[in-house]
Amino acid sequence: MQCPICDYPNAQPHYRMKDRFFAVSSEEFELYRCSSCGILFQQEEEIRERLADFYPPGYWWQASGRLSSLEAVYREWIVRHDQLGFVTSLLSESRGERLLDIGCGNGTFVQLAHGAGLDAYGLEQSQEAVEVAEQQVPGRIFHGIEQDLVERKEQFDIITLFHCLEHLTSPFLYLKNLQKLLRGPGKLVVQVPNVHSLQAKLFGSRWYGLDCPRHVYNYSTTSLIHLLERAGFRIHRVRHFSLRDNAAALVSSLFPILDPMSQRVKLLREKGKRHSLGLSIREVLYLPLFVLAQPLALLEAILGRGATVTVFATMD
Repeated sequence: MQCPICDYPNAQPHYRMKDRFFAVSSEEFELYRCSSCGILFQQEEEIRERLADFYPPGYWWQASGRLSSLEAVYREWIVRHDQLGFVTSLLSESRGERLLDIGCGNGTFVQLAHGAGLDAYGLEQSQEAVEVAEQQVPGRIFHGIEQDLVERKEQFDIITLFHCLEHLTSPFLYLKNLQKLLRGPGKLVVQVPNVHSLQAKLFGSRWYGLDCPRHVYNYSTTSLIHLLERAGFRIHRVRHFSLRDNAAALVSSLFPILDPMSQRVKLLREKGKRHSLGLSIREVLYLPLFVLAQPLALLEAILGRGATVTVFATMD
């Protein structure tokens, strides 16, 4: 099979996987590996029309219960010092730049970016996620796809895709379309799980970062950079550490029963509620493991094999 990212003609089947964490489907999904650029990918033709069905109710986080309120404070601290900190480090000042966060989920990043002085907006396809995000940043969430904004002739100085690109089909065409939304030179920040990380090598098909079948493409650093350059972007900075995501992927791979997101989805599906004593206990156990995993996450990032890769690029 031809690699859809680098056109290498001989990508081979690598994993057959089920939905380990959210169990939205009982079927197996085939992931192919390109030995040239290192990407793992599904055949778009087999899943394109079903992608929306792979996102269960409750997939987008929202506060419920006392512990969740405390978690909201923690999540905001993490996003402020991780993702937002990276974005603001790229700017001479964070006042007035118009920013679009694609795949904005519950809107936490948009809320914090707006509070930091950016003219921040979010774009989200999920109606459920839009309803949650609108509660945090009313009037700043677009419901739809990037083409809707292109047709409206919207323009932005910065576009961010935090853990979004891996969910999308036709990534080359998608990135080309994003250029129509960027005011030149235009800043683009992309963050994805790194399939070439030490974690990915250690856990194989059981690595949390693969999140099959929701991840259509699982990028290596090489494949992501190749895709961005092919789409006409100039690479300026590459980072392999994420305070929010690297340690979390390690803990959830080791102890999937403690993973907060999948356990909330399971509780909602089986009990019809978002909070329980059992879930609270799991959350309490998860946090110290997350903290203890941070030095290991930092070490693999120093080695250039961190669980995420974040790229800052501009239009060439």
